[in-house]
Amino acid sequence: MVDDLLYGRVTSFRREQGFGVITLDDGRDIKFDASACTMVPEEGAAVRLRIGPARWGGGMKALHVEPRGSSTLLVPVAPLSLDEQVAALQREHLVGALSEHVMAQLSSAVFGGRIGDAALLDVLDAFYAAEPSRARHDGYLRFAPHAPSPVELVAGVAAIVTEIDLPEPSDAASADELVPLINHALEGARDPRRLFRLDTGAGWRAYYVLAADRAKRLARILPLA
Repeated sequence: MVDDLLYGRVTSFRREQGFGVITLDDGRDIKFDASACTMVPEEGAAVRLRIGPARWGGGMKALHVEPRGSSTLLVPVAPLSLDEQVAALQREHLVGALSEHVMAQLSSAVFGGRIGDAALLDVLDAFYAAEPSRARHDGYLRFAPHAPSPVELVAGVAAIVTEIDLPEPSDAASADELVPLINHALEGARDPRRLFRLDTGAGWRAYYVLAADRAKRLARILPLA
């Protein structure tokens, strides 16, 4: 996205190892890999870039680097990797505790050592199942093995959105009919958050309670229904 652009200069590059450092215009030093560049890095080159948490979180790195004068936008053509999707969520202050150590634990316990092949939503669900307090903090709700009843959905949202009068479960015949009523109540209370259903497929349901502008930025990452 254009709003993600930062500017700086390549201050060091180890060609043999394929990595280097970019000093941003604000003085911060950011590590980068040659694989993230659209050009051959040269020391002193003026560049623009996007940054995000390094693999599995912890520290920052350049996600994409190109010449400062390039006319292309920094929008990945290929699908984002799991690492890049997690990094995008962490930039929005979600799943902050999804560290390298936690990812390794999930990979071993849930994904048979192949977490890199897993869908983002499956990784999120496994993470939140192991960390219920993080789920509440991030506004994540999960219901299985079926869609929630109106009573269950209101109770789940009430645990996250406090001090706001939510609709009565009897106001709707199903959870799907209740979602717009809940969002109307949030809007009436001037709460910036809204309830968004995730596209989980059949068998279970998940939702996020997120600020509307935040959800808009994450729509390219999260499978919002």
